[in-house]
Amino acid sequence: MSTNGPAGTELSARMGFAFSPRGLRAASVGVAGDTALLESWQLGAGEVVQRQIAGFAVGRATRLLPLDDGSLVLWQQCGSQRHEITMYPATAEGIPGTDGHRLGSLTALGGYLLPGPVGWSAPGLAVTVDDADRSTIWRLGDAPPGIERIVRLPGLLSGGAWIDEAGRALAINQTPRGGRQHGIVVDLSDGSWRRTWFMSEASTDQILLCSPATRLLVVSSNASGEPRLGWGVLGQPTVHFPEVLHRRGYPRHPLAVDDRGERVLVHERAGAVSRLFVYTPANDSLTPLDSPRGIVSSPACWAGDVVRVPFSQPAHPRTLATLRFDDRSAAKPAWSLHQATTSSCASADAELVELDGAAGPIEAIVYGGTGWRYRERLVVALHGGPLSAWGFEFDPLFHSLASAGMTVLAPNCRGSTGYGEEHLRSALGKWGGPDLDDVRHLCARLERDRRRSGLPAPIVLGVSYGAYLALLAACADPDSWSGCVALAPLLSPAALNADAADAVRDRIGELGGLDENQQQGDVLSLCASLRAPLLLVHGRRDEHIPVRQSRILHRRLLELGRHAGTDLDYVELDTNHAGVVADWPSELLRRIRRFCLTRTATTGGMRQEAPVATHVGRG
Repeated sequence: MSTNGPAGTELSARMGFAFSPRGLRAASVGVAGDTALLESWQLGAGEVVQRQIAGFAVGRATRLLPLDDGSLVLWQQCGSQRHEITMYPATAEGIPGTDGHRLGSLTALGGYLLPGPVGWSAPGLAVTVDDADRSTIWRLGDAPPGIERIVRLPGLLSGGAWIDEAGRALAINQTPRGGRQHGIVVDLSDGSWRRTWFMSEASTDQILLCSPATRLLVVSSNASGEPRLGWGVLGQPTVHFPEVLHRRGYPRHPLAVDDRGERVLVHERAGAVSRLFVYTPANDSLTPLDSPRGIVSSPACWAGDVVRVPFSQPAHPRTLATLRFDDRSAAKPAWSLHQATTSSCASADAELVELDGAAGPIEAIVYGGTGWRYRERLVVALHGGPLSAWGFEFDPLFHSLASAGMTVLAPNCRGSTGYGEEHLRSALGKWGGPDLDDVRHLCARLERDRRRSGLPAPIVLGVSYGAYLALLAACADPDSWSGCVALAPLLSPAALNADAADAVRDRIGELGGLDENQQQGDVLSLCASLRAPLLLVHGRRDEHIPVRQSRILHRRLLELGRHAGTDLDYVELDTNHAGVVADWPSELLRRIRRFCLTRTATTGGMRQEAPVATHVGRG
């Protein structure tokens, strides 16, 4: 396999993985620079073969549905609410050909594709979210009519798992307007449906996986006050929530059921890395699997004694990992990564370290190799969320900075997921509290060590909630930072709550809400103390944190005497939230890299070099 895209451009991301019903094929979208590429994977018993297929206009939002013969169904968004679905039959080589035929067009807010069960006569299903109140399930066909409506249902639909091998019944999750999510079963022969998985009106209850072979259902519910995994058999009254499947503060979710319906592959996020387990309902056993350090993501395919799953480490973008089980040692599957070449980027030197926080140890990812504390340029990166965490995986932003000779320190401070209940809960509802304390404590030591060595102070960089935290840190300790990069920040929890959409307000409530008795950090009231040069970036179409948050801050900083292009660079991009904090277009990476390279200061006095070009959006 080559990890290179057009003209030798190195792949920076791979997404949209999907498997065919028997697991003989997979498809994905690779991103090289700003170019998206269709990738086809042949997954026979021997070596995995991956090819980049020319002639397809795909993007990050493209939905893929590979079929076992190598054909491909492709879903493209062609406007704000118009979606085109096209079938591309396989060539003699067993890869999608470019001579496709249009199955139809759908008008909806969004949707996704579902593969049919093994041997089904139709290529699969499409599920659309039509509006805030209704969703529709469609059958795809390779002959007219290419798309046929099966049933329109109230509420928002998500997920989907086959109940039977004949493809007559589908388990899917339904969220009624103003209500909580629960699982239903839809009879595709007549469009009837019934609620199947439901604990209470106040709980979120999901059907996650199903095995047609045994009618095993893997479910989740937060009826106990926290999400828990459980299982049952369709048609039987008892649902089990085994203690062995639950570990407080360490998120777990099922990835796949084996084709006999007897074992479940379970993923756990343990700090910055993934852990895998095999759960066997028959004897309530959970077996940990040996695995390399890295991040596993969905979806997974378990066929026979082989599991395939997307996997990433800092040295390379996400690829397919293959786990082969040996009955003699079920806990030690043989791992192989489809990776013929290894990226030579500096981020390959990433390591996990433990540092002192304000209230105990903090795990961090460091890009920069031995002696990272004393490298010329050090960037401290803060993740979004706040209930999230940096992972030990390939990150295009960190790759870009490390390749330019910078060291990156990415700490998972209190409030990060995957470190246990105490680490997580200590920051809930305390925005800019314990997590900010950790950042300040961590960086005070770094700044002292670097000052003694005559090195510049670190740069603080944050994305989304992490950008808010970075601004608070730069305001609280104005002499301790050479620069600040804030990507799609909020001004304060209260300001976001006043500006954001209902879904974001609901999320704020889930994260502990607004504590009226606590003085929560307000960047606008603190920004007069900010001394470090600032790069402020926001997307005009940000659906999570409205661009107005950054516009207000930009205006206030100009009023306080900041100068555009010298100590203040404000950039608006014509994109959404992900376009600033996750997709990493090459121009944005260049801006961030240049800012970090040219905004260098020794403690006690800034040394500014060539100004960064600034583009200020309208509004």
